Amino acid sequence: MKKKLLALSILPVLINNAFAAPDSSVFTLGEIRVTASGNKDSDNFGGSTVDIDEMRQQDRNTVGEALNLAPGISLSKVGARNEQMAYIRGFDLRQVPIYVDGIPVYVPYDGYVDLARFSTFDLSRIDVAKGFSSALYGANTLGGAINLVSRRPEKKFEGEVGGGIVFGDKGGMSGQQYYGNAGTNQGSWYLQVGASYTNQDFYMLPSSFTPTKTQGSGERNNSAQHDSKVNIKIGLTPNATDEYVFNYINQHGVKDVPPYTGADPDMAIRYWQWPYWDKESFYFLSKTQLGNHTLKFRAFYDTFKNSLSQFTNATYTTLGTGSSAPSFYNDFTTGFSVEDDIRIGERNQLQIAYNIKTDVHRENAVGQPVQTDKDQTQTLAIEDTHAVTDRLTLATGLSFQRAEVLSAQNYNSTTKVLSNYETGSKSALNGQVGLNYKLNDSDSVHATIARKSRFATIKDRYSYRMGRAIPNPELQPEKATHYEIGYRGKVADKWMLGANLFRSDITNMIQATSITSSISQQQNVGKVEVNGIELELRGSIGRLDLGGNYTLMNRANLSNNNKLTDTPKQKLFTYATWNVSEGWTVNGSFEANSMRYSSTDGKQVVPGYAVTNGKLGYRTNGGLLVEAGVRNMFDRLYSYTEGFPEAGRTYFVQFNQSM
Repeated sequence: MKKKLLALSILPVLINNAFAAPDSSVFTLGEIRVTASGNKDSDNFGGSTVDIDEMRQQDRNTVGEALNLAPGISLSKVGARNEQMAYIRGFDLRQVPIYVDGIPVYVPYDGYVDLARFSTFDLSRIDVAKGFSSALYGANTLGGAINLVSRRPEKKFEGEVGGGIVFGDKGGMSGQQYYGNAGTNQGSWYLQVGASYTNQDFYMLPSSFTPTKTQGSGERNNSAQHDSKVNIKIGLTPNATDEYVFNYINQHGVKDVPPYTGADPDMAIRYWQWPYWDKESFYFLSKTQLGNHTLKFRAFYDTFKNSLSQFTNATYTTLGTGSSAPSFYNDFTTGFSVEDDIRIGERNQLQIAYNIKTDVHRENAVGQPVQTDKDQTQTLAIEDTHAVTDRLTLATGLSFQRAEVLSAQNYNSTTKVLSNYETGSKSALNGQVGLNYKLNDSDSVHATIARKSRFATIKDRYSYRMGRAIPNPELQPEKATHYEIGYRGKVADKWMLGANLFRSDITNMIQATSITSSISQQQNVGKVEVNGIELELRGSIGRLDLGGNYTLMNRANLSNNNKLTDTPKQKLFTYATWNVSEGWTVNGSFEANSMRYSSTDGKQVVPGYAVTNGKLGYRTNGGLLVEAGVRNMFDRLYSYTEGFPEAGRTYFVQFNQSM
């Protein structure tokens, strides 16, 4: 008889949990935050942070899953590409770019990344700026910024190893994961190394799934994916103030795309696989103090390569030809930033920065020449944070941004001609102001206004979208004005409350506009209004840690009748952690989302859903943690995108040994 590993509960933003991850500090040189001197904790201008304890407690192994723990953020999927996405207050990843230690890593061509390819095993935390984000990030932070902050060792030696296996509801191993981190800090230098491997052979559909012509019951068709990652950091610390760091990251991914199983007859059935989805990053970060000046320098070289195989049949044996032939991306990004942090007295910090980033996109299909597109973006930013009094902090920022097309090409598969588009440039001016007032040692309120922009991507401007669109090289930057007021503080002994009320007005939003019944063009016709509230509460009662967050958000398209897709109006997340006794912990979590649209015409609708998870764990005196649990405990049928159902009930066992 097959054993089903069960337990109750999951999650959190906990306080002194017995399941805390190994002691590893934050790589502060990789942070980009609005901060002030002379006012402790005065960087509370909104935003969210997900730390490693939460990620491990919640078993959030990908960045997308980890982001979904925070209020105001909804997980989504580009089902037809099997890409894990996140929306921050309704803004997608083109408008809220991804950084690693302050280095931009989003894909040059379309500005997106597949968050499922980014693991969390080697991170210390994820910082999310919403609307009001530091001007020092550079361009394209229309809706905020997501910064993946890595680790920095504190001890002579520290490390961990971990792993686990996953089982389907009917038994049978469906996946595995292994990871390890090790570090040493020798005073004048340090070394941090991390490696991970995750494998999914398939996932099981919920038992309530009704078979379709493209998908039977049981195992999800074409649902395999495999990812490996290596992260090596070497740091030199010649004195108490200066730091020089070299970092190398190598990610290798392979993913399949499950076919569409929905009810829309106009939805094309794709039989796609990515034989490789690879990123490689080299970057150098430094900090040098010269009197009341702190000079910071970032330089990076980031590559992105992938291959798409398009098959014509469900057995994945016959490759497509022509526009459906196997295609390849071979992209790279180079750039650097120079920053001077000037301490003006004990209460004022002035930061001046210059960023430059050059993106090169190269693509071709089998039998075709390589098309090359090259963009360059520059930003000059100034940010001042002033502790006006011991309680009041004022933060202001201003940036001028310029995006230039250095080259752009198009290949006409009919005439076999490779031609060049005209080049040009666009510019934008951004500004923001924020106030934070400390009511007492634990409570504060804040108010912010921010004006942000985003330049059109290469795909926005030049893609024919498989013959269904006309390019538009003259696209102007999108604009957004954000307003926010919020509170964070202690509402009772051992209980903390956070609340944010926000609004965003977006203009010049890039939307597809019909030219004929079958042809569209990307145009600056969008005007969108976003209003919402975020609530977050956590605390403890005896041995029980409780908490959660709730988001209510309304996105209104003021331009036309098109539906705004991929975000629910309401999202609720709660958790409970019962510290049964020394070593033993029971955890449970519950997440609910209201309905959302998957298509702008409203034909594809994702119903609301609720998912419950749970696990039981024991940590020995020697630091060995063993856990067993279940995800989607009640085997609910749900999806993020219409026609692409997620996994049903899944069991797992795992371990972690800290050293």
